[in-house]
Amino acid sequence: MKGFALYLALFFLVMGAALGAQEALPAETVPGEAAPAEAVPSEAEPAEAVPSEAAAPDLALSEPVPADAPAEPDIILSAGILVDGLQFDIEMPWGQPKFEEIRESYMTSGGKRWLKTVMERSLPYIDYIEAKIEEYGLPKELVYLPVIESEFSPLAVSRSGATGLWQFMRNSIAGYDMTISDWKDDRRDFMKSTDGALRKLEDNYDALGDWLLAIVAYNAGMGAVQRAMKSAGSDPKDFWHLWDSGKLSRESTVYVPKFLAVASILRYPELHGLPMEWGERHSWEALETKRQVDLTVLAERAGISLDLLKQGNAELKYHITPPSEIHLVKVPAYKAEEVRSVLEDTSTPLFKYDIYKVKSGDTLSAVAQRYATPLSMIIDANPGLKPDKIRIGQTIIVPKLSGKPAAAAKTPAGAASAAPGGTYVVKKGDTLGDIAFRLKVKAASLASANGIGIDSILRIGQKLKVPGS
Repeated sequence: MKGFALYLALFFLVMGAALGAQEALPAETVPGEAAPAEAVPSEAEPAEAVPSEAAAPDLALSEPVPADAPAEPDIILSAGILVDGLQFDIEMPWGQPKFEEIRESYMTSGGKRWLKTVMERSLPYIDYIEAKIEEYGLPKELVYLPVIESEFSPLAVSRSGATGLWQFMRNSIAGYDMTISDWKDDRRDFMKSTDGALRKLEDNYDALGDWLLAIVAYNAGMGAVQRAMKSAGSDPKDFWHLWDSGKLSRESTVYVPKFLAVASILRYPELHGLPMEWGERHSWEALETKRQVDLTVLAERAGISLDLLKQGNAELKYHITPPSEIHLVKVPAYKAEEVRSVLEDTSTPLFKYDIYKVKSGDTLSAVAQRYATPLSMIIDANPGLKPDKIRIGQTIIVPKLSGKPAAAAKTPAGAASAAPGGTYVVKKGDTLGDIAFRLKVKAASLASANGIGIDSILRIGQKLKVPGS
């Protein structure tokens, strides 16, 4: 129809010019010079210069397009939303079936509700993550990887033991400035784990040359991806060829379209019917301290919400910084100066503890059990203390983790016993300290008699030799 309309316009234009020429005034009555004769269409002109009615259908079916005319853009719809022109640092696979299926699921009312809940949980951490991504020059979409890794919970633990916002395994933190001890687990430190995760993703990209392969390697492991690529004969830069080959586990291959679906929505939340902002974001400042700090005490002294401090310092297992080492305490930026003053005031301690005086018959493991404090923590809190050589009247600092006063030690009713020189069979819930206390022997002696460490993990059914009195 567009071609036919053009045809009619040309037809009436030419015919109008012809009629005007026939009725024109003599040349001398027209202002200016007379028009050249060839400018007036005549019946002698070639027939093709004046379109005929018979040609109209052909013009309508095949309208000529100027060579320099811009091509009309393809219209791209995804989950019923026009996504033409959206900018991403990582290309979105519009039309890929699994990607579109997952996008559809997130666009349901339940899916949107879940995304909103997760992004509200991100508020303490997302500013820091975005700043680090910009600092490293990485794709903006990576800020949404914790959505599918941990739902933005630093306390998340997977079935395989992966922990924290970025779900690091114990054996995957080497080289990324993270450690695990009785006092802390840096996989739950939102600053250290973010730095580590982004460096790991960057390392993956440097090795594989493609962001989708770098992301799947973050989930499956570099070795697994490289083996799968070799088996599939894959172009090193083609994740979707690897997808089609089926050489990776289903969980790992679905990981990438799941991440892309989430990122495609959250980069443009309003377009997808979600809020532009999720709430008030938090900015943090990390303050160095050589003192042992209990977050409960710090919150009271500095007038900060304890829950907020716990969110910022989730790596602390007992909400107390480790002894005898420098630690960075994360505090709200607007409270940084006030907290700095509290940390510099050495007149009062910043953690709760009891001073225990050793009595006759005491063992350090029995004291630990009495206070429900791990034996290793008491050792750490008392530099130079020898667990198997405490003496009557000696004072010991005992960190108070439960906030409750120490209870009198009790021997469980019906607890199994073993004579000196006999054996003891480990039961569910047993620890070396518990066993030593019940058998009235020193934990260090019990460990030595069985060739194990004082903090060794025991297995149910294990037989322990009981040292002689």
